[in-house]
Amino acid sequence: MTPLSMEILGKIRLFQGLQDYQLELISHLLKPFSVAQGEYILREQTQGDQIFILFEGKVKVTKELIKGFDDQEAGEKMLATLSSDSYPTFGENGILDKNTRSANVIAIAPCQLYTLSQKDFDDFAVDHPSVAYTLMKNVASIQSERLISTDDNLVKLATALFISVSR
Repeated sequence: MTPLSMEILGKIRLFQGLQDYQLELISHLLKPFSVAQGEYILREQTQGDQIFILFEGKVKVTKELIKGFDDQEAGEKMLATLSSDSYPTFGENGILDKNTRSANVIAIAPCQLYTLSQKDFDDFAVDHPSVAYTLMKNVASIQSERLISTDDNLVKLATALFISVSR
């Protein structure tokens, strides 16, 4: 798999604000990871300790629709499709504290990814706290935007439910 150049690393939102020499340090922590079409990269409600960068391919992000009903067939709602053209990241909770995954991520084409493990990040942060701070600030920004989007979608859903019940 093609190594990530400084130019590509600089385009990845997670690494915005880092200098080339800092990107070089980070590049040594990233591990290549391949997934076949149809494979799950992340599963909702499982724990993980990695963040993923989509380098080549396409994935869909889904969430279970039915929770707490064992006797019903569970369905999934597609939340997003991510393409490697913008080098998206996902699984940020994995480097925060092995938090539970909040969605499924499934390859809809063969994918080449890079991963960063929580252990590697934590070890790196001890020696490079300013770089780690920038990464955590970027993770917080990414998570904040996703939370705002989720809030907006929740309001739309609640509004639709209210209109439906009010008729």
